[in-house]
Amino acid sequence: MFSCSGGCNVGQIANEAGFRLATGGTGKLACLAAVAAGMPGPITGAKQAKMVLAIDGCPVKCALKTLEKAGIRATHRVLITDLGLKKVDDLRHDQADVERAVRLCLDALPRN
Repeated sequence: MFSCSGGCNVGQIANEAGFRLATGGTGKLACLAAVAAGMPGPITGAKQAKMVLAIDGCPVKCALKTLEKAGIRATHRVLITDLGLKKVDDLRHDQADVERAVRLCLDALPRN
């Protein structure tokens, strides 16, 4: 999983959702900044992964675009603003929205 961690509410929700998923046993949260910096380890690992989830906060889709620029195909994509949240220039966010974002991510993944 690669999440936005942008300087706004929905970026922080995306990042926290990725954190909760990873610490809860759903996949591994990888470093999007390392991909952007061209670090070979994370790029190779993502290219070899069976599934790659891009968790973007807003329609700018920085996570997805960063992955694409590195030649990584996101097999699944989530956009936090699809929950009806408005992007605001404020890092504070509601934990209920994080829970909704986690559910959105889980719903985007195939059921095993």
